Amino acid sequence: MTLNKNNLQDNKNCIILASGNGSNALNIINYFLTSKKNKGINSINIVAVVSNVATAPVIEKVKKLTTFIPVFVIPFNNSSERAIFESELEKIIINYNIGLIVLAGFMKVLSKEFVAKFPYKIINIHPSLLPSFKGKDAIKKAYDYGVKYTGVTIHYVTEEVDSGPIILQEVVKIEESDNILSLEAKIHKVEHEIYPIALEMLANKTHKV
Repeated sequence: MTLNKNNLQDNKNCIILASGNGSNALNIINYFLTSKKNKGINSINIVAVVSNVATAPVIEKVKKLTTFIPVFVIPFNNSSERAIFESELEKIIINYNIGLIVLAGFMKVLSKEFVAKFPYKIINIHPSLLPSFKGKDAIKKAYDYGVKYTGVTIHYVTEEVDSGPIILQEVVKIEESDNILSLEAKIHKVEHEIYPIALEMLANKTHKV
């Protein structure tokens, strides 16, 4: 089956990609499983989780949280494994009729070819106010630069890293008393607050590209 944007129905089935501890992934799953206000027809439906790291803590955490969300492990540790990872992921996307691909602590860059197959279907979170401080170590970059405000951005994934249209942003003030650890904690708190909200916006079509 050849996949293009017309094969993806306008649905709210969501797959989460995660590489590590899974705090954002677990937060999203918890939000849509337990929040009564999200049990209506406009609720995001988390149907699968994929990790590229076989030892990632997120795998067991999701399995303990729920028995009906399958967790797939597809190795992707270096660029030579990218093509196989994306091929297997695409099969899962088709099989589960996925409408949204949510990156939650997914620490690999998807190929331009893969991203081009899913326009405005891949969502990512970044710990800065994009377009500032793109790429890795964004929190440290902002802290070391000495800016007074940083934040969190939810955005669409495009072929250029951290450059897709913004869905939602939240500002975080860097206080004089902050150190890198306290700033990281503040950023993560905001991440957990706004990522589910951004997905709700997409589900309810209250965000327009």
